[in-house]
Amino acid sequence: MAIFDVIVIGGGPSGASAAKEAVERGLSVALFDHTHPRRKACGGGLPVKGIEWMDAPDEAIECHISSISFKLDDIKLKIPVNKGKYVRRDDWDNYLFNRAEEAGAKLFKERVVKIEKNNDSWVVNDSYQSKYIIGADGVNGISRKTFSKKISRDDLFSAFGYYLDIQPEDNEMEFIVGHLPGEEGYIWVFPKKDHYNVGICYNARTSGMRDALDNFVKDRWPGEKIDGKKWKLDETGEEVDCIPFGSAIPSYNNKKLFDAPISGPDWVLCGDAAGHVNPIHGEGLNHAVLGGRLAAQAVSEGDPTKFESYWREHYREDMYHAVTVKHQIYRSWFLKLAFKLGRTPTLFHLLSSIVRDEDKQSMSVFKFWYKLPIAFIQALFGMSHHSLKNET
Repeated sequence: MAIFDVIVIGGGPSGASAAKEAVERGLSVALFDHTHPRRKACGGGLPVKGIEWMDAPDEAIECHISSISFKLDDIKLKIPVNKGKYVRRDDWDNYLFNRAEEAGAKLFKERVVKIEKNNDSWVVNDSYQSKYIIGADGVNGISRKTFSKKISRDDLFSAFGYYLDIQPEDNEMEFIVGHLPGEEGYIWVFPKKDHYNVGICYNARTSGMRDALDNFVKDRWPGEKIDGKKWKLDETGEEVDCIPFGSAIPSYNNKKLFDAPISGPDWVLCGDAAGHVNPIHGEGLNHAVLGGRLAAQAVSEGDPTKFESYWREHYREDMYHAVTVKHQIYRSWFLKLAFKLGRTPTLFHLLSSIVRDEDKQSMSVFKFWYKLPIAFIQALFGMSHHSLKNET
């Protein structure tokens, strides 16, 4: 039987980062993932916040984000940015996976189907033994099912989208809200190097969202779906690839879920397996990478439960804030109010500072209500932020 200090289950950004960190801290590591190389169901946008944690080399970067826009009906708020990046997830994930191997982790392209406790050790697939386990195999993978409770469907977002083989015109990251079958959720449009990644994120129990996405694609790029994986453009008759993808994402509705233990004396969960995803928009890449490293740090110190304080020190505030305001932000009246006044200098500056990570997100809603009277006055006088003069 092969014996290691720690077995990491899941080789995505969280697991690969954990494996590399654990090796660099002097542990022998086995990293299990049967899916590499793969194309992950994800938009692949690296957020402005925490991008310094991401370890994304030039070869994994498809292009840089020039701006981030938010749209409701005919109102569009476009914010220039200079830190965000797009990655092709298969390239980036494979890079992180290989980096763990280069550091000294032993890779096993094998599905973990069995985890058992044998005296003071864990035994995986009856053939591999370790003192510790780091679970990073997604929402409700075997790690989550073994060490914690399954995440309820009520606390999940579903993401569905297409890799659409149309050459992008610019590098603007778009988020479209409103007029969806469910009150909460959004459509995204991410331009990549040679295609669009377009999708929809929504509460898992909401019906009709895929049709909503198809209607959006048809309106944006007039045409029709052919054989499920092609899009025929009306203007030219050309058939382009339209490859579907989908996944489940944690999206907690109660902050008490973040207080539930995700570690024990000889195990720890990180990334999606820990539920560490922003409940508002489903972004979790930065928390996955940092969380993996913090989990490995706790294990290397001989006490995985230290992870509970480590992750809270770094991003508990973001998670608590997001779950507290999630339902308020998606209410139609709030969206309409925010977008109507979002063009004013006061509120547009606030939104820009949050998007660019220049202001604490935990204060964003408070500041919105605090600045609202000023925004009303500016709106009465027809004042708009100078960067929006040429926008619709």
